[in-house]
Amino acid sequence: MKRRTLAELIPEGAAIPPGERSFRVGWFSTLKRTDGLRPEVPADYVARQGRTLRVVDVRDAEELTGVLGHVPGSDWLPLAEAGDLHKRVGEFEPLVLVCEDGARSLALAAWLEEAGLAMVAAMRGGMAAWKEQGLAASRDASVATRKGQLSPLSKWADAGTTASFSLADIEAHVGHPRSVRWIKVAAFLLNGRLSCVDGRDHVAVVGSPGGDAGELVLALGALEKLGHPALSDETVFALLGRRLDAFGRFAFHTDTAAGDRLIAAIRADPRTKSSVANMTDPLAFRRFFASPPAEFRPTLADLMTQPAHLGCGHLRLMTQFPAKWGIREGLTTQVLRSAMELRWRGRHDLEVTPLPGGHSEGAVVNVHVSEELGAFSWVPLVSPSISGRQMFVNHPSVASFLRRQLARWLTQQGDLLPKVPEAAELFDAMQALHQVQLMATLGELAAGLPIFDVTVRPDGKSEAKQVGTVPKKAA
Repeated sequence: MKRRTLAELIPEGAAIPPGERSFRVGWFSTLKRTDGLRPEVPADYVARQGRTLRVVDVRDAEELTGVLGHVPGSDWLPLAEAGDLHKRVGEFEPLVLVCEDGARSLALAAWLEEAGLAMVAAMRGGMAAWKEQGLAASRDASVATRKGQLSPLSKWADAGTTASFSLADIEAHVGHPRSVRWIKVAAFLLNGRLSCVDGRDHVAVVGSPGGDAGELVLALGALEKLGHPALSDETVFALLGRRLDAFGRFAFHTDTAAGDRLIAAIRADPRTKSSVANMTDPLAFRRFFASPPAEFRPTLADLMTQPAHLGCGHLRLMTQFPAKWGIREGLTTQVLRSAMELRWRGRHDLEVTPLPGGHSEGAVVNVHVSEELGAFSWVPLVSPSISGRQMFVNHPSVASFLRRQLARWLTQQGDLLPKVPEAAELFDAMQALHQVQLMATLGELAAGLPIFDVTVRPDGKSEAKQVGTVPKKAA
């Protein structure tokens, strides 16, 4: 079996845009192999990649519109005609194959990998797994009219590319079936994660400043604004542990530039430099940060929560200027240190994602849904990658729904919180503080960019309008 190493996916000295480099690392980290060494990736991963990978359904025509439907925006090439895909797809173009349960696509993926494709895999469990994840399928019969046609992949932007997006750019993006995926609210609560608004997260996201970590800081900050005594380290740690038990996955991000600065600081600090001596492999560093030796953890936590080593702009700014973001000094650090400690203790549902370095956002997009959210409503996962560039993606409707659940949950933690407000009062305080924090963060990271309101519907229709511009920074 012709399996590629990460070094082969990212050759030394190759001129690969930072977003594509990050994507290839993510592909390598996500890809798993069956007992027969056949390559596969999970349905959730496929759903979040937007137009960065190509999805090809290899089932028969009648199955595309049958009980399982097909992945929206996928291409169709029957299995009997798909054996030459390695001649039609570039060596490093990511390709995911889909069938009913993964069996047919696994066999083809193994053959295509042996034939020379570096980034090919089956979607684990096929369309059955897609449906079980609560993801929306399509039964649009027009897919059969595009037999054998392969959709183009989006280009990757060069670092530092800047220009504002137009209304037409935004309309074209949210109107594309591979840019927006849909998941049921109930499934999102069980399996989803709230991402940051940062456009460098190229996967399709539900976005709010700082992701899950930012929302917890927001909630605890609102709690303290309502008169609750300043929370201790022990209380924040206990609350985060309970939050993971109640809601599941908890995510925030850093970036490669902050990671490089962190590694340099670890190498220079006499307390930690021996822990990484002679360590050069990026994957080795990932493993080290995921589970460092116990004796280095307190120092590592100090280094990892310094502003220069925080790759999320929202979390960094709240750490540096807490008063402007409406919170107590040290609160953000408490949450991040607790997150690191819980991850080191084995909470693998706590995710820290390293994003590529440079920003190239061309707009702020507020994604709204067309109905009041309930357990079986559909939530749109919107890709921030547009025309090879980026946009800030904020989901006020979904984030507000999740915020209300978090407020209700916090008011049930009376044994840890001696002065618990009513859930409605806490939610209102969270909403007000969110507006302060959102505008403060956008004012620093998105100054001068156009703001668009987008309403999307599961039937694929959408409405977009420009509603303003982020004020420019004072000279």
